[in-house]
This record gives sequence, C-alpha cells and structure tokens, in this order.
Amino acid sequence: MEKYCQNQYCENEAVKEVPVSVDTACDQTRAVCATCGEAYTWGVQHGRMQSMPSQVWVMVVTELGTAIKAQVVRNQDEAVKSLTAYLRANEGYDGTADMPDICEWLAEHNERLGLDIFPASQA
Repeated sequence: MEKYCQNQYCENEAVKEVPVSVDTACDQTRAVCATCGEAYTWGVQHGRMQSMPSQVWVMVVTELGTAIKAQVVRNQDEAVKSLTAYLRANEGYDGTADMPDICEWLAEHNERLGLDIFPASQA
C-alpha cells in the first residue's frame, strides 16, 4: 500500500485501499486517506453505466432576431406548452396550445416575434 493518499488533490497519509474500475470492474486498487475513503464510499458506482443519446426539443422565441426566451424540453408537446405559457404571460395570447393556432395568432397580432421549435440530439 502507498504511504500517501492517491487522490491527486490530497496530501494525507493513506489508511486503506479501495477497489477502482479502469478497464473492468474493480481491476485496480488505490490507497486513500480516511476522508477520501469516506467520499469514495458515498460516490462509488457498481457496474458500468452508459449514457444513451436521446432527443430533446429546443424552443426559442425571438424578437427582431434576438432570442428572448429559449428552453430545452423532453418532447415537442412540452415545447408547445412552454411556448403557449410564455405567450399567455408576456404577449396576451388567449388561444389553445396548438401550433396552427399560435402561428395564426402571431401572424395577426405580433409580427415582431419569431419562434422555432426543433429536435436536437443530446450528446
């Protein structure tokens, strides 16, 4: 066992060894002090976790070309609901949460605003 903690930000003496995963589960050990050992036991993950890319939706409201409201949500319905809530709170919109109705209202009442709702891949 190493004499000092192998946490690069710590200079304490090591008191125990803990298993760590580099290529396979628990394939190496590291010497840690009591404080780092406690942090390790709270933060340890068992097994391998992989993040799957998923799709998110971006909603942007612009005023004369400048973004005044932007939000990332999980799906298109949430983006439309968020847009509707913004228009009701800030622009006096009183229609339904439906894109054709929103676009028609914008064309009649508010030509300075633009909107974009589009899918984006989360990396």
